[in-house]
Amino acid sequence: MTNNKTCKVRSGKNISIGFLSGIINGLLGAGGGMLVVPTLKTQIDAQKAHATTVAVIMPMCLVSSLFYILDGRVTINDALPYAPYGIIGALIGSVLLTKLKSKHLKVIFSLFMIWAGLRMITR
Repeated sequence: MTNNKTCKVRSGKNISIGFLSGIINGLLGAGGGMLVVPTLKTQIDAQKAHATTVAVIMPMCLVSSLFYILDGRVTINDALPYAPYGIIGALIGSVLLTKLKSKHLKVIFSLFMIWAGLRMITR
């Protein structure tokens, strides 16, 4: 019975986090990871949390980008010059993720969150 109750609580939490991260992703452009990673790190190790977040955010980014394209806010040609470098960066990042210790990953992620927050406030 306890396991069933725990599953229901996690399901409600997962639904809430998924819903909120989708909204944030749509508003901020993949910013949902800032919400998903810390939440997942309470349940799984840091490397798996970051990898899982990427897998979760990819479909959200595809849906958001489709809506932006259909609405005329962006074209494929606008994004195309950045795509190859983004793909190369993603490959490097995914390799680095397997090499970094959790404590280093936490520091890097924390510094990135601070930097992102400061940029949002000052720009």
